[in-house]
Parts: sequence; C-alpha cells; structure tokens
Amino acid sequence: MRRISIGVLAFLACLSADVAARAADVPPLAPRRVVSINLCSDILAADLAAPGTLKSVFRLGRDPHDSAVAHLLQEVPPNDGRIEDILPFAPDLVLAHRYTSPFTLDLLRRIGIPVVTVKDARTFADIRDNIETVAAALGREAEGSALIARFDAEMAAARRSGERAPTAILYQDLGGAVAPNSILGRIVSHTGFRNVIAEDNPFGLVYPGIEDVIAMRPELVAIGIYRPGQPSQASALLQHPALRLYRERYAYEVALPARDWNCSTRFVTGIAARLAAAHDDMLAAETMH
Repeated sequence: MRRISIGVLAFLACLSADVAARAADVPPLAPRRVVSINLCSDILAADLAAPGTLKSVFRLGRDPHDSAVAHLLQEVPPNDGRIEDILPFAPDLVLAHRYTSPFTLDLLRRIGIPVVTVKDARTFADIRDNIETVAAALGREAEGSALIARFDAEMAAARRSGERAPTAILYQDLGGAVAPNSILGRIVSHTGFRNVIAEDNPFGLVYPGIEDVIAMRPELVAIGIYRPGQPSQASALLQHPALRLYRERYAYEVALPARDWNCSTRFVTGIAARLAAAHDDMLAAETMH
C-alpha cells in the first residue's frame, strides 16, 4: 500500500473542507488552475487550455521525443503524477488518463478535486471524443470544435485511394508491426496502402520475425523512430543487416517520429501526411518507368 506523509494528509483534510465550503456558494466556472498528470492529457491540454491556466504537466509532456507539444510546455512545471506533486498547485481540475493510478484518481475525487480522464484512441472517432472531453472540461468547446475541424481537414488531405494499393508494413522498436485495428493501421489504410499484417490484435501490434517481414515483401517499410541517434536494445532489431539490406534494395522507406503518434492525438495527421507523400512518390516513380 502506498504511504502518504502526515503533512500531506493534513493538507488533504484542510483542502477537502475548503472545497466543500466553497462548493455550496460558488457557481461553476471554467477551471483556472489545471494540472495534467499524463502525457496524453498533456498534449490535449497544451492545445486547448486557456493561456496561463495550465499549471503543471507530466514530465514526458516536455520531452520533444515523446511529445508533439513539448515546445509549448517548456515553461510549465513538471510533475510525476503523484498526489504529492499535484496538491501544491491547488488545482481546480486534474486531467489524466483512464489508466492513471486509480489510487491517485480516487483520492483526488474524494477530496473534491474534479478529475477528467481521456481514453486510449483506437479510431479517428476516439481522437475526436478525447478532444471534445477535454475541451468541455476546460470550458473551451469552441476551441475543441475548431481543433476537430482541423484534424478532419488534415486527414481528408491525406486520404489516398485507387486500384493500386502498395503493400506496406509499419515496423517499430522490439519488432512490433502495427495491426489493421490500431490507429496507425487505420492510417496505413487511409493513405492508400495495404498492410501486409492481416491479423488484428487487442494491443494493436504483432511481432513477426525479420524473416517473416522480408517474406511478406512489403513495398513500403515505414520505420517508427523513437529517439533518433540514440541506439538502444529496443531499436537494435530495426538495424538487422538483412532488414537493412531489404530496405535499401527492394523497398521505399519512410521514417515516422514517435512523438506524432504517441497517445494517438490529432498529431497523427503528421504520420498520415508522411505516408500520403510516400504513396504519391511511389506511384509517380511507377509511371515514370
């Protein structure tokens, strides 16, 4: 069981009493002291929160390898998602993920601090739902609608179709290949490719071996890049000599930065744009020959 210091418990008691006293007298207002404790809610909050209202974000939200909005959050204090990190900011709203520590979420709710959670986005509709959820919590519905319209327009611009659908695989660290039912798998299809991975998976990834990948003969190999220039055991498989030779000689290759697909936010349009451009280049090269 997690332990909390006596000082924190005393603070909780005082804060709970204060919140209860104010709740009966003060009409609901748009939150002015927002704390986000998860990367996924960080990204949405950076897009939607009114200027000056976002008081702290989860530490990964400020990391440019993880977060598409890191440049917007460098001056926002970081937290580790712990109750001790949250309370000093006296939030009137905490944004989190559905899978954030239930201990933390329950404690926040019990002391009267509103909590709003986002979900895993597995479809384009889920991305819109998360935007709507956070926008409503922040009292920024108009901004949320504008963001959804932008997302839809960018996805429409990346749509590709036609009789010719080049085969493709999106391959990541540890040898994970995206399944059709994942958000990235849906983007592969949306941009005019046929995923060589046919089976769905509850977690959105399958793990074919190097020999299997080469045997599938994908015309496009999209490589998920987490930390460019920083080799790791997780990324070592992507540098396998056989796979590298196949990529160099037989396939079109495109690199996809992880920050654009982390948490499956509206920034997946960056992935869609890269794949759409690759689709156009491949078909243009075919017509030239």
